Amino acid sequence: MKYQYLAYTLLLAITSCNKPDQKVEVSNSATPERSVTFASVKKQDVKEISWKGFLNGKTPVFIHYQIDGNIIVGEITYLNTKGKVPITLLGTIEEDNSYRILEFEKSGNITGVITGKPTDGAFKGSWFSPKTRKELTLNLVKKDTALVSKKIETNVNDLFGRYHYQYSEAGYQGDLEIKKLPNSKAVFGITSVTGEPARNLAQIDDDTIDLKTTNFTYKLTDTEECEFKVKFYKGFAVVQYTQGVCSGQFGMNATIEGIYMKTK
Repeated sequence: MKYQYLAYTLLLAITSCNKPDQKVEVSNSATPERSVTFASVKKQDVKEISWKGFLNGKTPVFIHYQIDGNIIVGEITYLNTKGKVPITLLGTIEEDNSYRILEFEKSGNITGVITGKPTDGAFKGSWFSPKTRKELTLNLVKKDTALVSKKIETNVNDLFGRYHYQYSEAGYQGDLEIKKLPNSKAVFGITSVTGEPARNLAQIDDDTIDLKTTNFTYKLTDTEECEFKVKFYKGFAVVQYTQGVCSGQFGMNATIEGIYMKTK
C-alpha cells in the first residue's frame, strides 16, 4: 500500500510539471500575436479632396469628393445661395484621367455636368446645363480641409428599389429596378432612352439572378461581348460595360451604361 501511495504521488508530480508548460506555450504563441494583428489593420478615416473657385468667374462654388476606384462621390455648394445647401455629385474618372461629374437632384434629374482634369493644385474645366444647354468655365483651386469621407458602401438588404437618371425632360433617361427574391436571388431590369426627338431604346428585360453581394455581372443571352457590371452604393448604382459597348444590341446611340440615383 505504501509503494502504491508513493507511485501515485510521483505520477501527480510529473503531471503537474507538464501542464503549466503547455499553457504558457499556447498563451505566448497565440493570444498576444492576434491582438497585434487586429490593431494593425484598423481602418483609418479618409480625408476628402476639396476645391474652391468660380463658375464663369462670377459664381463662387465649393466642391468636395472621395474616390472609389474610378467612381467619384461628393457634393457641390453654391456659396452665393441663401441656404448654401450641398448638392450631390456622382461621376467617373475616364481612361485619359479626366473627370466627368454629374450634379444630381434627389429625383435623379441631372442639373449640371462638370468635366475637366484636375492637377495638383488646380481644377480647370467646364460646367454644362443639360436643360438650358449653357456652358460655363470652371476654375478651382485646391483647399486643405479636414472633411472626412462619408460611408458610400451599402449592403445587400438595402440595395433593392428603383433607380433613375435623366438629363432634363428632353435628354437621355434611364431606369433600373431590382426586387428581392428568396434564397439570395433577385429580379432586375433596365430601360433607357436617348434624347428627343428620337427616343431610341436600350432595354434589358426582367431577369432573375443570384445576388449575394452588392454587385453582379450580366451577359446578354446569345451575344459574345455584350456584358456589363452593376455595382450598388449607398443611394445610387453604377452600370458599366466590361467588354466595350454592346454594339448592335440596342437602338442607335442608346445605352444602359450610366449612374442611376436611388429614388425609391
